[in-house]
Amino acid sequence: MQKLSSAATSLNQVNPAIRTVLPRLVGLTVLDIGGGKYDANKIYAAGLGVKLYVYDKFNRTEAENAEALACHPDTIVCNNVLNVIDDGQAMRNLIALCASYQVPCYFTVHEGNQSGIASISKKGCWQRNWKTADYVPILKKYFPSVVCQGKMIVCN
Repeated sequence: MQKLSSAATSLNQVNPAIRTVLPRLVGLTVLDIGGGKYDANKIYAAGLGVKLYVYDKFNRTEAENAEALACHPDTIVCNNVLNVIDDGQAMRNLIALCASYQVPCYFTVHEGNQSGIASISKKGCWQRNWKTADYVPILKKYFPSVVCQGKMIVCN
């Protein structure tokens, strides 16, 4: 059971990874897993011609989450989420949810101090502090193809 909600990690800005990925996905339906409470990413996506649905267990209503999970996405983005889940099983459950859609998934993580030692990062927030490559072995348990493209992990 995740002890900290990670709700306080949500920022009111377009995620840098979203700026990298969404221009490649024009005309598609995208599910943003852990997309936060703000609509900056949705507004940015709409301007590109991308239909973005946001699922966030801690920051969206039950109705918004149900609509998002039912959206039939062409692809999934999951940005700076795996690194703020303090429970290993909850992290694996989230990865399994992404994999269950059987569509390409783009993951990014905030590496924190890259120490590999988890810690509280600010009030109510927790940071795993893993390097991007540290997530690859876990993701490979759920996806047949896992490729690092710089700081982005692309899974199919």
